[in-house]
Amino acid sequence: MVYRDAMPTNKLWLEHTERAAWDSVEALRERLLKAEQRLQALLPNVERVPLLLDLLQQAKQKHALQAPSHDQILAELLARLDSLQEQLQAARTPEPTVVSFDAPAVRQRFDSDDLDDDPESRRGDDWLDLGAFTQTMRRRHEHRTGELPSDLNRLLELAEKSLDDLAELEGVALRDAAVDLALLAASIYDESRRKG
Repeated sequence: MVYRDAMPTNKLWLEHTERAAWDSVEALRERLLKAEQRLQALLPNVERVPLLLDLLQQAKQKHALQAPSHDQILAELLARLDSLQEQLQAARTPEPTVVSFDAPAVRQRFDSDDLDDDPESRRGDDWLDLGAFTQTMRRRHEHRTGELPSDLNRLLELAEKSLDDLAELEGVALRDAAVDLALLAASIYDESRRKG
């Protein structure tokens, strides 16, 4: 723009224009200083720039990134790294323990009849003959030389010891020990009926 008239001489206008010019110069100096600092930071690594670009290309190929430029490759790699770190943190965080105050499901009562569908099929040589067993218990009880204690705790201790001894017995000795254990069980039953 060409002024045909003389330049304005308004003092305020001149001061304003001078201040705006100095502000522009200061802003340009700051930008130039930042650019120089960036350039100085890159100078020691200039010989490494081709290696850095090669590594970015390898990362693009290896991880099938769709980014067209190097800065976008780096941005996608950083996003993927953040995602993987979140997944790792989530895997390390234990699942909260869920406490349910609901009533437990009702279990069906187990009955000895559930062991076999046909009770008659159990009546063989291998099935326990309760009549013979009770007769053996009765005879053993009648011919017993010593009396069993009447203290319930002592009876329980004897039953526990007898149970421990059963594991070491076989054959006739095991059958005799089972009869003795049954007599102890009957005494425990009788004693608990008296007390309860």
